[in-house]
Amino acid sequence: MKKTEPEYYPPVENLLDLIYEHYTENNPVEKNTVAGKAAKAKEKELEEWLRGLEGNYVGDKIPLWEKIMDRQGTVCCTWEKTAFEEGLKVGIRLMMEVYSL
Repeated sequence: MKKTEPEYYPPVENLLDLIYEHYTENNPVEKNTVAGKAAKAKEKELEEWLRGLEGNYVGDKIPLWEKIMDRQGTVCCTWEKTAFEEGLKVGIRLMMEVYSL
């Protein structure tokens, strides 16, 4: 028999990534919660501070503050995904312990 690798949609590397993608797609971050409002305020504060820096541009077209905000968003998303996956692993371990009693 030939081994067939599963094809996930959206294309991801593993099943844990697929769970994360579907979870975040179906459970968007609420900006009306206390935590959501605080995060949005901090993001706005950072953006305003970066806009206040001297007008450096990346390649004479993209403002430096915009490039930094883009990278900051990427870093935050990566940490969010890592936290989600680790939380899921802890939850699985907990369920395994509960059901092994």
